[in-house]
Amino acid sequence: MQAIKELLARVEGKTLEFKLDCSSLEPIVRTVIAFANTAGGQILIGLRDSSKELVGVEDPTRAESRLCNAFSDMISPQLIPDINVLSHKGLSLLLINVPHLNGPYYRKSMGLERGTFIRLGSSNRAADPEMLEELKRQAQNLCFDETPL
Repeated sequence: MQAIKELLARVEGKTLEFKLDCSSLEPIVRTVIAFANTAGGQILIGLRDSSKELVGVEDPTRAESRLCNAFSDMISPQLIPDINVLSHKGLSLLLINVPHLNGPYYRKSMGLERGTFIRLGSSNRAADPEMLEELKRQAQNLCFDETPL
C-alpha cells in the first residue's frame, strides 16, 4: 500500500509517531492528546520506531478495541480518532489518524492542568499554564490580542 510506504519514508516528528504495539496504552493516549491539541497527526503501530522494522500487530481487532476503549475512558472531552487496520507485506498494522481539534484535550485522571499535552517536535510535553490558556482561547475562537484586560 502506497500510504504505508510514504509513512515509512518519513521520520517521527510533529505529526508522526511510530509504536511497536499497544501493550502500554498510556504513551499512545498522550500522543493522541498532543496531536489533537497541536496540529493533528498519525500513529503507526506495528513497527520498531528506531529501525522501522515491521513486526505487525498480533490481534488487530482486539488492539483496535482496546484503543477505542482507552480513548473513550481516558480522554476528555470525547475524542474519536480514525483507526484503520492496514495490511503490508503480510503483516497487520494499525494507523490512527488524529485530527487537530479545538480542545483543550486532556487525560481525565490527571485533570485539565496536569493532563493537557502538546506536541513539540517528536515529543509530547505537558502544556504550561500559558499554553493551556492559549488552547482555551483557540476553542473560543479568540486571539490573545482580542482578549479584554
